[in-house]
Amino acid sequence: MRGQRSRLAYMIGGVTLVASVAAPSTLFAQSQPQYPVPLPVPKTPAAQSAPAGAAPQAQPAAPPTPSTAPPGQRDPFDPLVKKPGPGEERRIQEIAGLKLVGVIWDPKNPGGIRALVETPDGLGYYLRVNEEKFGGKVVTIERDRVQFSVREDVPGGASRMRTVDLRMAKPDGQ
Repeated sequence: MRGQRSRLAYMIGGVTLVASVAAPSTLFAQSQPQYPVPLPVPKTPAAQSAPAGAAPQAQPAAPPTPSTAPPGQRDPFDPLVKKPGPGEERRIQEIAGLKLVGVIWDPKNPGGIRALVETPDGLGYYLRVNEEKFGGKVVTIERDRVQFSVREDVPGGASRMRTVDLRMAKPDGQ
């Protein structure tokens, strides 16, 4: 009797082992991805209405542009800021068009002094000393002004440094 129980236990264990190996393989074999069937291309109305004796005109096909985004949405892999190509004007914001809005002054941290400037299109930028933006370098930030150092090309191949002050507008009544 004891020998029959041990054989029965081995048989049950073997069946369980086979079932545990076979079941996942059948489940994973059925989970292959089903790719969508491409939609049929509609026929153009001009090709349908052409008479049978007339030769069809060849229309140049536009080259397909590879895109990973669905139609009507922006491609997430396209850069937000694109470099200007040859012949395109590069819009450089000039210091003269900036407006000094405020100065952030921290007496405990003199290296943390920042100036807030506004461009003509309404965008605001924080500037720090020795930062290069808008075609110049911030030299000093004071209570009511910011000084930029700008390199200018002089005819004859030389260049010179010029200092440009950007002053805060005084409130009315002063």
